[in-house]
Amino acid sequence: MRNKNELSVLFVPFGLSQVAASRYRVFQYLPYLSEKKIKYKVFSSISQWATKEMIHSSEFGRIRKFIYYAQLMAERLFRFWVILILAFRYRIVFFQRATFPFSLEKLVKRVNKNIIFDIDDSIYMPDKEEDGFMGDLKRYIKKQEVISILKVSRCVIVENGHIKNFVQKYCNKIYLITGPIDTVKNYPRRNSQNSDEVIIGWIGSPSTTVYLKMLDGALKQLSNKYKIKLYLIGAGNYALEGVNVEMAAWSEETEVSKLHEFDIGVMPMPDNEWTRGKVGCKMLQYMANAIPAVVSYTPTNAEIIEDGVNGFLAKSDEEWVQKLSRLIEDSELRERTGLNGRKTTEERYSLEVNAPKFLNILML
Repeated sequence: MRNKNELSVLFVPFGLSQVAASRYRVFQYLPYLSEKKIKYKVFSSISQWATKEMIHSSEFGRIRKFIYYAQLMAERLFRFWVILILAFRYRIVFFQRATFPFSLEKLVKRVNKNIIFDIDDSIYMPDKEEDGFMGDLKRYIKKQEVISILKVSRCVIVENGHIKNFVQKYCNKIYLITGPIDTVKNYPRRNSQNSDEVIIGWIGSPSTTVYLKMLDGALKQLSNKYKIKLYLIGAGNYALEGVNVEMAAWSEETEVSKLHEFDIGVMPMPDNEWTRGKVGCKMLQYMANAIPAVVSYTPTNAEIIEDGVNGFLAKSDEEWVQKLSRLIEDSELRERTGLNGRKTTEERYSLEVNAPKFLNILML
């Protein structure tokens, strides 16, 4: 049974630390909470197995994907009852992206009214457009699951204004925390001594590798003009004829050292309702490591990037070529832009700045 006067938190993320959202929005706060002598437990709404499968699910065939989703549903239902029991023992139940079918979170509210929901993506809509009955069904289910948990939450933490606009229809107590990014673990890279080759880098997961195809034309043009290498960390299947591509597996232990291989970081993405709900953690990673970032224009990205100052925004193939060319040709511009990006993250998006805000929300 919980002590009502003791601050204790049950964290329920959707996936373990291999998932960027769980890592950034839950796990990296834990050392800070330990310093403050706050009791906590992390119990993911899906298992280690399901987390690994989810990361690679975009590469599954139709049959394997169907089996995976069936297993995932069964697992979510089973693990919910464990979460319900644990909810008795903690003062706060903190759901990070975790939602449940059949409005089961209403049962959690019966045993613990102190529910906080954290949403860092447009998870109330599918990440891919699908036509027909199945597409309509997916859209309906995802939206209703999110709405249901918003309605039982004491407050909601969002990552950007676009998500806030959706959330405020269902919950009136909303707090904004973007990122955050650990600016101690991530630190300014040294400028490359190999001026003969410029490395354009990307970090992500197999599910977002598809966005790289947006740069195919620009990268081919740049490869014809400059000596460049495209260095990908954590990508799925990707190859581009005429472009020197090197791929590396992602791991938390080697993430920063591999990022420091980059001379320029890129984050291509379409501008649509789904991506406007995203603050790409890769953009904050580049900036925190003083790597000049070139990212696709979206209104959300433009909240962080001041074009030509702490990074660059690109709206078309021509702009991608133009802005990458400027950085390829000018090492001083790369250094200046990277350091400005680092300053932005330190002042606004760092773990050091945002961890106390996070604790204040828990204590309200």
